[in-house]
Amino acid sequence: MEWHISPISRSSAHSGEAFEKDERVASLLVRLEDEVARIDLRESEESDYEISGDLICRWIQLFKPRDQHEKEAQEALKLTADNLFVSLFEGENGPSQENSKLKRLLSLMLERRRLLRLKNKDSGFLWYIHRPTKDEFPVPDVELDLQFFIENQEKLAFLGASDDDGPSKMPKAESGASSTQG
Repeated sequence: MEWHISPISRSSAHSGEAFEKDERVASLLVRLEDEVARIDLRESEESDYEISGDLICRWIQLFKPRDQHEKEAQEALKLTADNLFVSLFEGENGPSQENSKLKRLLSLMLERRRLLRLKNKDSGFLWYIHRPTKDEFPVPDVELDLQFFIENQEKLAFLGASDDDGPSKMPKAESGASSTQG
């Protein structure tokens, strides 16, 4: 299963005004009935925006205008666990606890698919190397308990399958529990 999510918008979903280069943009991933939508707005407008659906996650990034014909823009149309994982780190200056459980879940999924490799562990963070880009990502070393999966089962259902694995079920709580490798 793949969800097709549009790349970052060129204008705010709240005001309709165009984003400026290097402006801080809040991106929200929201479940609307049977689909997942991406909503982009200025970080300063976020408190005034009323979300109509279940918020799955949010992240902040700097707006970089892109050429319409770039291959990157076409790749951004596919929302995969890999794309979502990398997007959650955009705009962060160093390790962050924001979306910690979602980052941890995605890191486990991508490590299993051999897209991430654990480099080291320090002060509450697991440092992963993203094999396709060779970038390093600090993932909070948090426990994923059964309650997390119960509370977020519907929100996380879109991550239940990958394009190369075919349909799969939600990860079981015991397989999603935090584990560290030496």
